[in-house]
Amino acid sequence: MLIDETNNQVPAILMLGITAMVVLVAAIILFVIFYHRKIALMHQRKEKELTEAAIKAEEEERGRIAGELHDDVGAMLASVKLNVHQAEEDGQGSDAFQQSHKLIEDTIDRVRKMSRSLQPAMLQHLGLVKALRSFFDMFATSSAIAMHYDATPLPEMDENKALGIYRIVQELVNNTLKHAHAKDIWLQHEAAPDALIFRFTHNGQGITEERFQEYTYKKDATGLKNIVNRLKVLNGSIHFEQNDNLYITIIKIPL
Repeated sequence: MLIDETNNQVPAILMLGITAMVVLVAAIILFVIFYHRKIALMHQRKEKELTEAAIKAEEEERGRIAGELHDDVGAMLASVKLNVHQAEEDGQGSDAFQQSHKLIEDTIDRVRKMSRSLQPAMLQHLGLVKALRSFFDMFATSSAIAMHYDATPLPEMDENKALGIYRIVQELVNNTLKHAHAKDIWLQHEAAPDALIFRFTHNGQGITEERFQEYTYKKDATGLKNIVNRLKVLNGSIHFEQNDNLYITIIKIPL
């Protein structure tokens, strides 16, 4: 009788052992999965921190250069202008002096534009929409391309997000002027319930989503990589579409 009871316990013990092994294996697998996910999240967080640090350093450097251009170079050129004007009053005016006078005026104006471009004071004081309006107006008066900006209102946002969006639009415009040979540029934006949506359109030579994926791996695609890095910090996304002869870049920034 005792032998029969022992024999009956053997399968139960085996089943218990097998169950324990299955549970242990499952626990190990889950541990490995969650560990790899944790490592991946740590790498993503570290990459984001490095990108944020790089962008912060870039903005600080832009601010320093903007200050030097405005305070030092601008003052020096203004002083030179006064000296040339004095020489003209002394009867030493000539075509060469007049040309120098005009060149100095153009240089001062250029320095002021560079200063505004490097550190957009309007963004800090009047907000993103008016800063973009000023940026588009600056290009509209100095280039052959037609700039169209639908300046609809945007909700208030923190300074870092506004500056990131401004730099992305700035990069899109610069890339289009440099590579696309477009006749027109359009910028539209809207505030959806959970995101800001920007549509940047031009009628030049653009790229598709497929070509964008290829360009992000090329060494010389600096402009696109700058946009991607800024979007990482903003947790945003970018998508490219083509509609006949129009190329559309759609940017989404979560609120």
